[in-house]
Amino acid sequence: MARSSSTPKKVYKYVHTEDVTIDTNLTGRACDTEWVRITDDGKITVKGTHSKGYAWDGCSPKFNFMDLIFGTPDGRFDYETRKQITYYASLFHDALYQMRGEIDISRKEADVLFKINLKRAGFMHATIYYLAVRLGGRLYGSWKTKKTKQKTIITTAFSWLPQTT
Repeated sequence: MARSSSTPKKVYKYVHTEDVTIDTNLTGRACDTEWVRITDDGKITVKGTHSKGYAWDGCSPKFNFMDLIFGTPDGRFDYETRKQITYYASLFHDALYQMRGEIDISRKEADVLFKINLKRAGFMHATIYYLAVRLGGRLYGSWKTKKTKQKTIITTAFSWLPQTT
């Protein structure tokens, strides 16, 4: 857990302190922001090694009431990653949403990547969570890129998983 530097008394559920990557076919969109790097070949990196690590609350929304946390469940623990099953999907999704004004990825593409990551983890409610972010994501402001450029998104490697041949 980590305290927010901008919101008093805010404590985040997760802090990731290593860089993590996904190889995608979202090519030709190179950028390098505070928390996200995208290379021309489509590799998306969330910079966990920056500052004190990337902090977020998992799947949203969550709220605190009388010292109890209520909101969207993050699912069971995943044996393969030793994290909750939605951990990496929500990490990438939150980072892309946070950098939405600086990156060349549309909201729909960020949401589709979220769904792909949930499905790759074997999360049985991936479609429900995807529909929730499609509906709720409109509340988070405007994106630099409005138009979806890639009709079908393909992911080929996830840095937190062993490579398969």
